[in-house]
Amino acid sequence: MLEHDEQQGVTAPRAAWELGAALADHSVPVDDRDGVAVAQFLRMAADAWAATKTEESIDRALERVRFLRLLERGAGVARRDAVGDARGSEASWARVGWSLNTSRQSAYERFTG
Repeated sequence: MLEHDEQQGVTAPRAAWELGAALADHSVPVDDRDGVAVAQFLRMAADAWAATKTEESIDRALERVRFLRLLERGAGVARRDAVGDARGSEASWARVGWSLNTSRQSAYERFTG
């Protein structure tokens, strides 16, 4: 799916073109388009991170896993802060739940416990 250069990793122009084509021909559902774009970007960023760390393919793959784990952890902290800010701005749990693509009750339970 992504063009890969052994020295540079995933090439951004090719990845961007493929993502644009997928979004333009509606092969990616509208609700998933932002997620797909972010996933593509993270894949390129993780590959670039790994390329600076090592040239071994196994180590490179494991470095990508590590990088994405760190991003996921950071995103979780940022998400918790954003929910706190939203609630501090008097957003209802229903609106927070909608933003998280979950129910108000699930959002409440996840972020108050």
